[in-house]
Amino acid sequence: MITSATPFHTPKRRRSTLWHAKSIALVGLATAILLISGACSVNLPTILSSRTAARSASYVSPCRVSTVSGRRHHPERRSRTSSLVVGSTLAVAPDNVHDTEIRKSPLGSAEGTRKSFETMVGGRRVLISYDTYESVATKRGEAVPTLFLATPSFVPSRATFADLAASMTINAPEGSPEILPILTELPGYGLNDAALLDLDAYEPEFFREFLAKFFSHLNSEYNGAAINIVSAGHAGFYVLDAAKQHPEMIRNVFLLNPTYRGPLTTVKMKNKENAVVPLLIDGLCGGIAAAYKLPDPVGSAVHASQCSEGSIKKAMLSHVFEDPSNVTPEAVEVNRQFAAEGERWGKCAFLVGRTDPYPRREDAASAYESGVPVRLAVCVGAKEQEAFERDLDFLTERGVPLIATPGAQRNFVEYPDLVAKEALAFFSS
Repeated sequence: MITSATPFHTPKRRRSTLWHAKSIALVGLATAILLISGACSVNLPTILSSRTAARSASYVSPCRVSTVSGRRHHPERRSRTSSLVVGSTLAVAPDNVHDTEIRKSPLGSAEGTRKSFETMVGGRRVLISYDTYESVATKRGEAVPTLFLATPSFVPSRATFADLAASMTINAPEGSPEILPILTELPGYGLNDAALLDLDAYEPEFFREFLAKFFSHLNSEYNGAAINIVSAGHAGFYVLDAAKQHPEMIRNVFLLNPTYRGPLTTVKMKNKENAVVPLLIDGLCGGIAAAYKLPDPVGSAVHASQCSEGSIKKAMLSHVFEDPSNVTPEAVEVNRQFAAEGERWGKCAFLVGRTDPYPRREDAASAYESGVPVRLAVCVGAKEQEAFERDLDFLTERGVPLIATPGAQRNFVEYPDLVAKEALAFFSS
C-alpha cells in the first residue's frame, strides 16, 4: 500500500471537524473586521508556495496526446500540467499532487488516457476530465466500465481511488468480468476544481443533474454497457439520486462510508428544537463562506491557514485511519497538498453544508422509502460501523447489505485489498 497517498474525508460527527470549521470562521471574520477598520497591515501568507511544495523536478511521467488539453490558466496561481495522461511516450513532469500520487500507485504503471466531458447544467457550461485505463482489462473477456468517483470533501482527489482500482483490476475472480477503471471527481474538486468557480452554484441539484448526464455519456461511450460505480462520502447519495433517472445504465453501486450531510448541518439538525444552536450554526457557516469570498490574497490566506500539517494530522488520527502508524509524515504532507492545492470553492462549499445531499435525515429516508433503484451495497470502516448503522438504517432495513472492513472513513485507502475483495465479491454475486 502506498501510505503517502492516504487522503482523508472530513467526518460528519467528530469534534475535530467542528473545531476545524469554527477556526476557519474565526480567522475569516477577524480578517474581515481588520479590513473594514482599515487596520489590516499584516503580511498575509503566500498561498502559492504551499500549493507547490514538495514537488520533484526530476519526476518524469510518460504521456499520450489526450482527447482534451485540460490545461487551465489562472492569473492568481500558476497553471497545472493537467493534460497529463499516464502511460505514453511524451515525458511530462506533473506539477500537481493528484497526478503524482496516481503515478506512484500500482495503477500508475498502466497505460491510461485523460478524456474530457462537457455539458450544460442549469444553464452553466461544465467541463471535466476523467481517466480511463482500457489497457489493464485484456485477460478475461469483456470488461465492465467501473467509475471510481471521489468524494467532494476538504481533501478531494481521484488519486484516493488509485490503489483500490488497481487491486480490483488485478484481483478480479476467474470467470467473472474484469473491470475497466475510470477515475474522476465531481466538478469543483480535485483536478476538476476549475469546473465550478462560483461558490453559490454549489447545490445538490447541480450535482444530481451533472451525474445523470455523465452516466449517459459513459453509457454511450461504452456502446450501451451498464457501468459499475464505486464512490464515497456525499458523492454516494448523488450517485443514487442520479441513478433514479437511468437505472438501466447502472449495473452495480458499491458505496464507501456514504454521507448525506456534513458536520455542521448534523449539529444544527440534531438541535433543531433549540432556539439558539441553529442560529449559531447558520452564523458560523455564513462566516466561513464570507471569509472564503474575501478578495485575494485574503480569501486564499484564510483557506491556506486551514491546511496546516497539524490540522490535517489531527483529522487523520481522529476518524480517517484506524492504525495510527499509517499516519506518516509523508501521508500527512500528501493530504495537506490535496487540501491546499487548487481552487478553494468546493472545499468551502463542503464545510458550510452547501453540498449536503440531504440536510434533513427524514428527507434522505423519504427519498428511499420504496427502496433503491439499482443493485447496491454499502461498505464502511469498522471504526465507524456503529454510527453508519444508525445513520443508514433506512437503507439496510430495505435489504441493502452493510459490509464492514478494518479501517475508518478511508478504509479503501488504508486497506485497499480488503475493500477490493468485498467489492469484487458483490459485483460477481
